[in-house]
Amino acid sequence: MRRPAQGYALAAAEKAVNGLLSQGRADLACRLAYESARKLPSSPVLGKLLEKALSCGAGAAQAKKLYATLLALPGAYPGHYYWLAMFCKRAGDYAGMKKAFEGFLRARGDSEPLHAYIACCTLDRYEEAFRAAEEVLDAPDGAAVLSRLWNPWGDRSSAMPEGFLPARLKKLSAAKLSPELEPYRAFLRGALLYYTGDYAGALRALDKLPALPAQRYGWMRFPAGLAALYLLDFSRALKEFSSGEKAEVSKVTSMGRLAEVYFCSGNHAAGLKKLREAQRIAPLWARAGLLAWEGQLLLFAGRYKEALPPLSAGARGGDDAAWCWRGAALLRLGRLKEALVDLDKAVELFPTDREARVWRAEARRLAGNPAGALADLESVLAHGPNNWAYIDRALLRSDAGDEKGMRLDFLRVDPEIRRALARAAGRRDVRAMLQKAAGLALGDRRDEKYFNAAWLRRALSRFTNRRAID
Repeated sequence: MRRPAQGYALAAAEKAVNGLLSQGRADLACRLAYESARKLPSSPVLGKLLEKALSCGAGAAQAKKLYATLLALPGAYPGHYYWLAMFCKRAGDYAGMKKAFEGFLRARGDSEPLHAYIACCTLDRYEEAFRAAEEVLDAPDGAAVLSRLWNPWGDRSSAMPEGFLPARLKKLSAAKLSPELEPYRAFLRGALLYYTGDYAGALRALDKLPALPAQRYGWMRFPAGLAALYLLDFSRALKEFSSGEKAEVSKVTSMGRLAEVYFCSGNHAAGLKKLREAQRIAPLWARAGLLAWEGQLLLFAGRYKEALPPLSAGARGGDDAAWCWRGAALLRLGRLKEALVDLDKAVELFPTDREARVWRAEARRLAGNPAGALADLESVLAHGPNNWAYIDRALLRSDAGDEKGMRLDFLRVDPEIRRALARAAGRRDVRAMLQKAAGLALGDRRDEKYFNAAWLRRALSRFTNRRAID
C-alpha cells in the first residue's frame, strides 16, 4: 500500500513536471522526472511521468541511456522496458525495440496486460498475446486502451518498416493457438489486412469471425467498420460500428465512428447528435477527444466559429489533434497569426501528423513563407502520396511562376478529384481549379477517401448515388 508521504511526493512530482512542460521547459521537466523515477524506480506513476516528459523533450539516444540506468536498479518498474521499446521504435531501432519487449515480458509478472499484448504481437507470440487481450477486457479501464487491440503498433509518432505487417500476417497464419482463442486469429488477420490497405480482404477475414457475445466481443467488428468506410459502404459501416456500440469497452469509440458515417452520408445533424450522446456517457478520460471530434466535424462542415469552443475544450483537456483542427478553423476565419501558433503546436506534438503539416503549409503560404510551406509539404510527401500536399505544392509552384511544375503536381492528384474540380471551376484553367479546391473542401484536409466523398458531393452539386443513411 502506498504510504501517505509517498503519495504526496508523487503528486508533487506530477505537478512540477507538468508545470515545467506547460511552460515549454522540457529539458528541466525531463531532468526532474528522471531524478524522481530514480529515487523510486518501482513507481508506475513516475514511470509514466518520465515517458511523458521524455516524449516532449528528449531524443531516442538520451531516452535509451536513462532507461538503461533505471532498469539496472533493484525493483525497477517493468513498464520502463515497454517505454524503452517505444523510443527504439520511434528511432527506427527495431532490433532494440524487440530486445526491450523481451525484457518487459520477462519482468512484467501479471502486470500491464495491454503492454504484454503489444509486445507479444510484435514478437509473434500470439497465444500469449490473446490471453493478455482477455485480461485487458476484464480490466476496469479496458476502453481507454481498446484501439491498441485492433492496432498494436498504432501511434502516429512513427511507422513500422516496409514488410513488417505482411511478415506478421504470415506468422499469425502459422501460429498454434488454443481452440478458444481462434476467433482472435480471424480478428487480427482482418485488422492487419485493413492496415495494409486491403479493405476487401479485411472484410473477408472478419466475416470468418464466429458469432460471439456482443457485449464482450462486439469491439472485434470495429476494423470491419473501418474497412467498409474506406470502401464507401456506409450501410455496412453503420452495421459494424453498431455492433461495436454494444460492447461497453468500445461503446464510445464506436459512437464517434457512427457520427462519421452519418456525416459522410450527408446527415450532419445525426452525426453531431451521436457525438454529443457519446459525450454525455463517456468517462472523463474520453471527453477531450470527443469534444475535439465534434469540433472536427463542425470544421469539415464549414462551421468554423461553432467549431472553436469544442476544439478549445479538447485542447485544454489534452487532446493533441484539437490543436490542428483549431488552427485550421482559425485559418479559415482569417486569424492567421493565431492559426500558426496552434499549427506549430500540433506539429511539435506529432511531427508525422500529415494533416497538421498540410494546414501549416497553407498558413505559411498565406503568411508569405513559401520555403516553410514547401518544407512541410515535402515532409508530408516523404511518407507517401497526399492529394492536399500535391494541390498546395502546385499552388506554391504557380506562385513562383513554375507553370510546368504546377501542372505536374496537379496531374498527381486523384483523377476523381481533378474531374470534380474541373466541373466546379467551369473551365480547364489549372490554377482556377486548384484555387477552387480549398473552398469546396471547406475545413477538410484529412485526405481520407470517405471524407473526400463528402466534399466531392458539394463539388458535383449532387449527392452520391450511394444511399445516405437516415
